[in-house]
Amino acid sequence: MPKQQYCPKCGTPINQQDQTCPTCGYNLEEWMQTKNIQETPTHQPTTIELLTEALKALYNPKPMSTPPSSSVYLNRTQKNITGYLLSATMLLITGFALSYGGEWLTYIGFTLAGYTVPVILLIYIARSDRYEREPIALIAYCFGWGAFSGIIAGILNTIITTPYIGIGGAGIIEEPLKIAGVYWIAKNTRLKNEFNNHLDGMVYGAAAGAGFAGLENFWYITEMVFNGAYPPLFAIFIRSLTGIMHIAWSSIAARSLGLAKAMKGSITRKDLIPGTLVSATIHFAWNTLPTMISLGIIFPFTLSALGKMIKTATMDETNWGYKQFAPNEKD
Repeated sequence: MPKQQYCPKCGTPINQQDQTCPTCGYNLEEWMQTKNIQETPTHQPTTIELLTEALKALYNPKPMSTPPSSSVYLNRTQKNITGYLLSATMLLITGFALSYGGEWLTYIGFTLAGYTVPVILLIYIARSDRYEREPIALIAYCFGWGAFSGIIAGILNTIITTPYIGIGGAGIIEEPLKIAGVYWIAKNTRLKNEFNNHLDGMVYGAAAGAGFAGLENFWYITEMVFNGAYPPLFAIFIRSLTGIMHIAWSSIAARSLGLAKAMKGSITRKDLIPGTLVSATIHFAWNTLPTMISLGIIFPFTLSALGKMIKTATMDETNWGYKQFAPNEKD
């Protein structure tokens, strides 16, 4: 059911069609106008502008300086979406089955260990969306897609990255693949109004990154352990760090996609470029620079950037009146 809304002045329950509060007479229509909500924003940021913003946001993200599109308040069509939980399960199982056969079940402990930290971080990011929690079914779908995209990434890395680009090029392959599932939700006729802004983007991006990380972690953990390179706990610890980064990269990529939605009211394939390019660049640096630099500089820098982006996106939602007027499409 739609979320009950309240008068921002006296707290009286109101209906979406009310122009004034039935208790205090507060002009609700005027309040919306004072928030400068625009059906179609006059300024449509270019790809270059969004790329510049994505780069600056790594060290100093700022709240939106222009009024948002009215799309940030849209509600998804109220149709049951629990079927996406089944799709998520099928994508996850297919990803593991095609990648590892039955080994992921034989060594289920390593499978679960590879997902532990990514899932914990995903839950934290999802719960950071205080005013408008995303449906579990759609978060799960992106999670499943992330795992499934690992199959495609493995193939492309084998035929393109390894022989022609080198290990640093993995991000060029993997980041667009992970974010493709998020883009599908953002453009889907039934689901696109669930994807309202940059905080939503970070939640769905984190889900895709977590799904991908767990699938990739299984291979690395088993290789490290069975080849005698590291004891199990240390192998799991090392891979958990990379798993965290996969979530951060995907969140950063999807943030720009969500920001474009909030600023323009709709998105196109070009809006995938800014965030994906930035995340792929960080991924490239992570893979190619010495381990001490990756762990000592890139890791804390990226996590700090992600934390500030989440905080700033929450500030935007507060400024837009989400405490009272956030869309709610829970099933």
